[in-house]
Amino acid sequence: MDKTLYNTLYDEILKMPVIDTHEHLIWEEDDRINENRDVLCEYIQHYFINDLISCGMPRKDLEWVMHSREDILKRWDKVEPYWEICRYTGYGQILDITAKGVYGIDGVNRGTIAALNDAFLAAKKPGHYQRVLKDLCHIEVSILDNAMIRPQSDSPFFKYVFQPRGFIRPSPFDGPGTQPNMLAYLDETFSIKVKTIDDWQEACERELDKTLARYGVQICKCILAYNRSIRFEKVEYAVAKNLFADVLKKTQYRDKENQGNAMDFPIPLQDYMMHHVLGLMNKRGLVFQFHVGYQAGNGNTMANCHPALLNNLFLEYPDVHFDLFHIGYPFQNVVCALTKMFPNVTVDMCWAHMISPAACIAALDDFLDAIPYNKISAFGGDYNFVDAVYGHLQQAKKDVAIALTRKVERGVFDEGKAVEIAHALLYDNPKRIFRL
Repeated sequence: MDKTLYNTLYDEILKMPVIDTHEHLIWEEDDRINENRDVLCEYIQHYFINDLISCGMPRKDLEWVMHSREDILKRWDKVEPYWEICRYTGYGQILDITAKGVYGIDGVNRGTIAALNDAFLAAKKPGHYQRVLKDLCHIEVSILDNAMIRPQSDSPFFKYVFQPRGFIRPSPFDGPGTQPNMLAYLDETFSIKVKTIDDWQEACERELDKTLARYGVQICKCILAYNRSIRFEKVEYAVAKNLFADVLKKTQYRDKENQGNAMDFPIPLQDYMMHHVLGLMNKRGLVFQFHVGYQAGNGNTMANCHPALLNNLFLEYPDVHFDLFHIGYPFQNVVCALTKMFPNVTVDMCWAHMISPAACIAALDDFLDAIPYNKISAFGGDYNFVDAVYGHLQQAKKDVAIALTRKVERGVFDEGKAVEIAHALLYDNPKRIFRL
């Protein structure tokens, strides 16, 4: 690779504004400011913990490192052998980049962990989000997916997605916001006492419109690939009506017996409600962010998350814009083909640069050959702690620079066009796709 060309492109890309397509952050005033969480807990707790478990660190030792009040160096000694094994994964690389870029400390290791912790604790005050997201990252806005926060319509940092999961596959804590009881929430909010599936569908539509109007966005999000197959079959109304009546009867019985009020939708009822939600979205021309591909954590069913399972939805709802998350890793070639085929499908590289930088570079090279480049969004941090958004963005910008350098070297386009495409991937495309 031509290092001079790469450095020139990377320097230009570093200056570019960014639309961050996906985050799980919470409000700064609710974040780590008033918590007894040090840098070791913070940097382990999201994603890197999965690599530590994967490489063999005993969970009881990990629990001790995360929750003990022992000195940070004693806890580092426990985690260090496993940390060194995982340091070179995408998750590990992000943390070293973060320490250097946010705090000026050369990586995360025994020689730096105490100083890094001092710097981290000193930064736990209002203004840290501004410094990281705006001053260091040049992020104009992040699209936020976090049902546990109190949304604010005037945030300088975030726009919101609406998760309709609570109407498709409700669980005890799937009510909007932090509301644990959907039936009570709907009665209180809309004066709808749910007795039939028609009531449920009406409530779903009203909640959708209320949320979208309040926060001025046109985006929904689906994460059901963590819980079930993302193949959603068509189900007749009469079948769904009877299934819902049975669910409501069982829910009311459990409530009377003090066994909780969780509604347990069978798969056909979930499928029916997904199509109902998509029908509402199709009429409104909304964007649906869909988790496809690799599931976070340590253990799941990979067959559930294959992007080709959504093919019937792309055909049936042409006015819904489907944004496929995480490049669909490890099914990125399928995501590429679907995005090429369907006008209403785009590809989103959120999370992916930390799963595998090498896979992202190769995928972007492929995407740029196969897909009109206005259908690619290059970055979404996908973190629940703000420091690592910086590290992930730097990795994403490196990956973009490498892929574009290769294209210029092969004569696909010149350096000026490479800069133009980089700006589209990081800013212009997501701003247009998500109607920001």
